[in-house]
Amino acid sequence: MPQATRVPDLLRVRAATAPDHVALVVDGGPSLTYGDWERRSDATARGLAVEGVRRGDRVALFFDNAHWSDYAVSYLAAHKVGAAAVPLSPRFSAAELGQVLDHAEVALLVSPEELAPPVGVDRLAHVGALEAGQPQEPFPAASGADELAEIIYTSGTTGSPKGVTVSHGSLVAHDLPAEAAGALAFLHAFPLGTNAGQECLRMPLRRPATAIVLPSFDPERLCAVVAERGVRRLQLVPTMAQLVLESGAVERYDLSTVERVTLSSAPAPAALWERLAAAFPNASLWNAYALTEGGSARTVTRYDPSRPGSVGRPVGESEVRVVDDTGTELPSGATGEIWLRRPGAPTREYFRDPAATAAAFADGWLRTGDLGCLDEEGYLYLVDRQKDLVISGGLNISSVEVEDALSGHPAVAEAAVFGVAHEVLGQAVAAAVVARVPVDARELQAFVRERLGEHKVPRGVHFVEALPRNDSGKVLKRELREEFAARPPSGASSPPRGEAEEAVAAVWRDVLGLAEVGVHDDFFELGGHSIAAAQVGARLQDAFDVDLPVTAVFEWPTVAELAAAVAGAHAH
Repeated sequence: MPQATRVPDLLRVRAATAPDHVALVVDGGPSLTYGDWERRSDATARGLAVEGVRRGDRVALFFDNAHWSDYAVSYLAAHKVGAAAVPLSPRFSAAELGQVLDHAEVALLVSPEELAPPVGVDRLAHVGALEAGQPQEPFPAASGADELAEIIYTSGTTGSPKGVTVSHGSLVAHDLPAEAAGALAFLHAFPLGTNAGQECLRMPLRRPATAIVLPSFDPERLCAVVAERGVRRLQLVPTMAQLVLESGAVERYDLSTVERVTLSSAPAPAALWERLAAAFPNASLWNAYALTEGGSARTVTRYDPSRPGSVGRPVGESEVRVVDDTGTELPSGATGEIWLRRPGAPTREYFRDPAATAAAFADGWLRTGDLGCLDEEGYLYLVDRQKDLVISGGLNISSVEVEDALSGHPAVAEAAVFGVAHEVLGQAVAAAVVARVPVDARELQAFVRERLGEHKVPRGVHFVEALPRNDSGKVLKRELREEFAARPPSGASSPPRGEAEEAVAAVWRDVLGLAEVGVHDDFFELGGHSIAAAQVGARLQDAFDVDLPVTAVFEWPTVAELAAAVAGAHAH
């Protein structure tokens, strides 16, 4: 493939060599060939120009996975008109979305007509209207290799989302695999706007491939799609992998076409790798370590039982080192901060935040803030998180951000947020709260829910008289983790009463894999999580033919409360 300097160059070559090849497919929705992708993005770029979008502007793209093909068109159209794409999705709360739109100073927000952003915006355009009636002739891409291609907003440690700037040169500076005979079919359910989701968007541009996107993650449907479409590669986070295994779907479908399963975004326990190896006997298993800020610098390893905890060695031109507090490189086996870089690749930075950029980047190196060590053969191991990020289900959650939200409640004097081990999510968000006056944990959760995304709401709220601190006054979150991680979930309470409670309890037992569930047990204390909550809501809607909000299980987390909500919805 000829040398490309911009993302539109990648699409132009694919459209010229294989215009009828299907590049993207939304499960249950539309598909997009390379030729259609090129023509539709040309037309949409003209629509953006008519709307006044100019070179150097920022265009917010508010889409969900169900509209992935329209998102792909809009993403390339923004690049062709010379604008930077700011991918956003409904995982952002209204408050977060408003903050990002203000910080990015977007010229226009583009969305599907069916998906309205939860906040008012000054300028809004629907992708269909932008494209309609515009010529599909080639639109000369206005951007240059050094110009901004996208801004990915990711949770930081200072409490507010940080925008990572990415140039076209950074996106095309990639260690490309050799192009296999025949097109590669791969499947994922990553949210757009995440680093993993963006990489999956561009994979069909880098090599002949068909990217199959699930509108939402569902273990049963994932395995069904693998069997139906002969999927060769799966891209997952450890949480998804574990849910696929626990669902039993791997035993109900033919998964023999899968040649490779790659996990990313969070550490994976050794037991998970062993179960994956049994479920996908024809597949090689891979683990990847990369950060949004690190660009194409990353480590990858094929799973090796002798190194179950390793995230691999540097790929291609990537480099990794482990350093002490002074930046001095440490010997093999010593634990320190992990630094990453890819010499020659354009570095990234934080948009409109020079102080954060200076703290994170030095001489081409990214100071990851993660603690790890290298063995004598150069394999990297993650030891701990130096920053107080909670990684839950592969998503980074700033403890400071959640603490700030909790502290806004008038009853809260102090709050410390930390991660506790969770069997499926890796970590769950927990909070220790010093209250000024008596307050219910549910009230505090609802208060946070109004301000932050659901995955950031503390599943456990623990009231304490004082927070443990060291001599300098710093909160000792390690002590909080140790104290509250050992607390068992509430025991089974009284059994279900009536048809509605029994139906809800039966769904809980099935989804959570429990033998007994009491009517006053808390879903999340029993090991529930956001993906399982979505499964419960969907099953109850089908069973009772009612409309429930997506937050139903979060708002009514006991069998009794949820059954009452279902009965109320059914009555209306």
